[in-house]
Amino acid sequence: PREAIQHMIIRKNYGCTHFIIGRDMAGCKSTISGEDFYGAYDAQNLAGDMAGELGMQTVPSLNIAYTEEKGYVTADVAKAENLTPLSLSGTKFRQMLRGGGDIPEWFAFKSVAEVLRAAVKEEEEAN
Repeated sequence: PREAIQHMIIRKNYGCTHFIIGRDMAGCKSTISGEDFYGAYDAQNLAGDMAGELGMQTVPSLNIAYTEEKGYVTADVAKAENLTPLSLSGTKFRQMLRGGGDIPEWFAFKSVAEVLRAAVKEEEEAN
């Protein structure tokens, strides 16, 4: 959660007035137990508490899920309605970018995937 405060300060120093903060921002797990050190919303709560002192407004981001049945909903709705969420890990996404695999539009807009693919290709060619 303190990393969220550091990010807020950095962005304020660059002239930002608002800070979008997601669920489990900069979360970390114990290497021994695998349990999270902090709660999923601790960073959002701390940032909200510090916003006035830092002269920033926080914009908490909801935990969104894409489901087979209803498309985009909050994760709480998906769980409450027993919907089937679809997911794609960051690792799998990067593999698809490098390998040219089709990236589902529910995960990334085609235009975004094209820009990222071009950047990955450029990086690979430079190395």
